[in-house]
Amino acid sequence: MFDRGPNVGIEVIMKKGFVLSNNVKVDQPLILLNGSAFLWNAPPRAQSGYSPMKDWDLGAFKIFELVSPRPELIMFGTGKDFAPVPEHIRQYFFKLGVQVDQMNSKHAAATYNILAEEGRRVALALLPLN
Repeated sequence: MFDRGPNVGIEVIMKKGFVLSNNVKVDQPLILLNGSAFLWNAPPRAQSGYSPMKDWDLGAFKIFELVSPRPELIMFGTGKDFAPVPEHIRQYFFKLGVQVDQMNSKHAAATYNILAEEGRRVALALLPLN
């Protein structure tokens, strides 16, 4: 098997985007999965209430049905503030055999970087701070 190099992680979190460990600047939501970064067309956040993801369609996560191996854990970075992941999204990942955790984007990125460096099969769905 070939070595595809180091995992891509998050180096800097800005208000409207991120700088990756390969020095690429991205100004939109991201999914980090199996060591690679993917631009993510995340649905719009709900404008009211505590859960910005409450109205999201599961189509936003189809990549997780296609990828192999699947991650054992997905971390949701919910922006500047913590927000719970809605039950329908949790159940979707449960059926795929993937555990779900959520925290603000800063903490989610830091946790992802550590777990990926340890060699864990972890994914990150990351929303910008704004």
